[in-house]
Amino acid sequence: MKKISLLIIGLIFLLSFRFYSSLFYPLLNSDNAVTILMVYYFKLPNDLYFWGQDRMGSIIPLIGQIPFKIFNISALTSEAIVHYLILLLGFFSFSHFLKSYFLKIVFAIIWFFPPMRLIDVTQFAFGIHYSLIAMACYLFDYYQKEKIQNNLLFRHLILSTITLLLIMSIWVSDMALVSVFILLVIQLYFYLKTNKFYFSLFKKIELYHTLIGVLLGYLFIHYAKNTAPNRQDYTILSDISTIKQTVIIFWNTILDFFKFKSNEPFTSVYSYFVIIILVLLFIQLKKLRLSSTAKKWVLFFLFDAAFLFGIIIISDWTFLNGVPRRYFTCTYISLSFSVLLLLDNLNISKKHINIFNVLLMITVVIGGIGTIYNIKYIWPKRMTPRVEFSREFEKLGKIGVISEYWNSYITSCTNPDLIKATPHDSTWAVRNYEMVERVFEQENIYIIKDMWLQSFPDTIIEFGRILLKNGNEFRIGDCDVCKYKKQTPSHKN
Repeated sequence: MKKISLLIIGLIFLLSFRFYSSLFYPLLNSDNAVTILMVYYFKLPNDLYFWGQDRMGSIIPLIGQIPFKIFNISALTSEAIVHYLILLLGFFSFSHFLKSYFLKIVFAIIWFFPPMRLIDVTQFAFGIHYSLIAMACYLFDYYQKEKIQNNLLFRHLILSTITLLLIMSIWVSDMALVSVFILLVIQLYFYLKTNKFYFSLFKKIELYHTLIGVLLGYLFIHYAKNTAPNRQDYTILSDISTIKQTVIIFWNTILDFFKFKSNEPFTSVYSYFVIIILVLLFIQLKKLRLSSTAKKWVLFFLFDAAFLFGIIIISDWTFLNGVPRRYFTCTYISLSFSVLLLLDNLNISKKHINIFNVLLMITVVIGGIGTIYNIKYIWPKRMTPRVEFSREFEKLGKIGVISEYWNSYITSCTNPDLIKATPHDSTWAVRNYEMVERVFEQENIYIIKDMWLQSFPDTIIEFGRILLKNGNEFRIGDCDVCKYKKQTPSHKN
């Protein structure tokens, strides 16, 4: 069963890479492309965070330097490999806590083939955040095994690695601060529960690793945020009226799923199956048999799901951004895994286990297939990798591109050697002004009008430079494009 399970999990992983990695994802966009370009242009300390922001730590561009510079693999492929290897390590760390091989397979589908609304597990910081947390949890569990307790050097090594992973998780995602805090509190609670003399805590090396980790983590995050060009305060809480509006928006989104009004039919069906599973699980909770270790991890993931959901709901930042679906990815991961942990520890008949297993498999497969269905038949109605369209621009040679944000960085990510791109100067999303200079260093500059201009003007001023139309518009890379030339400054004698 173990070999078969690993084979199935390996297939799920490879299929996910084929559909959702940056090499193949049909919905790849400029947010994804920034990470790819950061691999190519990476320099410290400027690039500690996602270009132009003080969040989303650049762990992928940092590790991506290994395949990019040492093995001479393209920035695009380097990003895809590093991103999915982190997700794979995260998956195996999570699955360590599941006894049932069937549930490991179910979690592989949850992790690598999430529903459409939660696809960001595979795309942005949330999956990386939880991969690092899961690795730390695995090491916590391994650390507490008796066989290593007499090896002081090995214990220090594991504790140092845990500390590094937790600091990196907060660097990657500010929301991981909540996860780390809950994890440490849970660990402390279970320690004090089994040790009568509280002062014995001060003799533990774990305490000093924690204190040093808090200090080093604070210093690093503080330094990293101070290198960011734009600072934001994400800690502002909404007033009661705004919280009510946030709840209404969220609740209406949920109702749209159950009413099949969300334009995601498979996700609507998925939602009903999730409710059925949760109701049946609640009925069977009296038959739950949790060991002390299992109880610790169930509590951690349940508290993590609940606290992060609550914080997202009361955050003013959530409301200002329109209560986006991606913010609830954290709750999806933690709640899904805690449900699997509970099911893994139910003391019920084989018949009832089989019922749960069938329902689980139907649910996660519907959710996973639904994402592919939406991409194929609803939007963008094609499975062609987005980078295939970007590669068409390589036919134009060494060029600069100016466009609306969503057509900018994505255009250059396949070949940053040839193509330099930036959003236009009237948008909010010029992530890196060094790219602006690189664009204007090019002899040939092209403008993409999609989502920006009604027509191509004869003259346009961008970033204080005058550009003159130079030829007829044409279509390339699924975009309407026209060549412009820089106006040469006139010199008076």
